[in-house]
Amino acid sequence: MKNIPYLKAVGSIMYLAMATPPDIRYEAGTLARFSSNPRLEHWTVVKHLLHYLKGTANHALTYSPDYTSSERFLTFSDTDHSGCRIAVGLPADTS
Repeated sequence: MKNIPYLKAVGSIMYLAMATPPDIRYEAGTLARFSSNPRLEHWTVVKHLLHYLKGTANHALTYSPDYTSSERFLTFSDTDHSGCRIAVGLPADTS
């Protein structure tokens, strides 16, 4: 394993994981746990993940406007950042 660029590959996956679905982030975090003592099985998973990422590089979730409607695309979210007022830019509750 000394000649295998495991740390470099896992570092690249961690960088990509910032803009990928949560399953890739989970996989990257799991692979990073073995950075100090990777085994051949871990390298096999790294290669499989890199192959998957290469094969899905052009996949995207795209929203197209409905040309028959004059409305804009609207989206809603029910997240409140666990009630943290500071995280959403509101002043902290001082009461």
